Amino acid sequence: MPRTHWLILAIGVAVMLFFSLTPDQRRPVTESLLPDADPGMHGLELGEPDLLLEGAVITQFRLDGSLQYRLHAVRIAHFPGMEQTVLTEPRLLLDQGAAAPWELSSLRGRIVGGAGGILETGSRTERMERTGAERVELEDDVRIHRQRSAERFIDLTTSALTLFPEHEYAETNRPVIISTEAGRTTAASLRADLATGRILLASAGEDRVHTTLTPERLP
Repeated sequence: MPRTHWLILAIGVAVMLFFSLTPDQRRPVTESLLPDADPGMHGLELGEPDLLLEGAVITQFRLDGSLQYRLHAVRIAHFPGMEQTVLTEPRLLLDQGAAAPWELSSLRGRIVGGAGGILETGSRTERMERTGAERVELEDDVRIHRQRSAERFIDLTTSALTLFPEHEYAETNRPVIISTEAGRTTAASLRADLATGRILLASAGEDRVHTTLTPERLP
């Protein structure tokens, strides 16, 4: 189980919460949160949760004690059989120290821990998954927002997004719309290093990267 999940369980309420659930809350749940990138998992029965929290907040700190991220959710349910935590209406704040934080939200999501040995081959995402990096998968009405100042901002919307909080890296193969104070850009996919603010947009077929500038912002 990823470190964050152990921290939740360490509060000593897992057993008490489980036995306090109603029969409807404890019945097996069918997974419907996974992105299309993993179609074989759709409709998979997760079983009974061993931990259920409502109106919960998860806070993760870095090794130096500084805040790394804070996750709010209407409901958090952990399923030990599939080693994943299902989130309802998650809102995640990714701290950037002195810089403005990134705020992420969606209607649904899940937390999954990677598995496997340390391998240096494959894409960046594959390497992070193989080293056991925890990932947060967001789906439905996904939004990323950063308010850099009163007038400067970045607002990104898409239908699904994968975030690796410890690496401050996010990606999606779904169409994205990025709005800033200078205009709007659309693209077929996105790779984002949130620590540095570097965002890579890509085209796919006829879906080109397209930018529309706001006239009043032009020099």
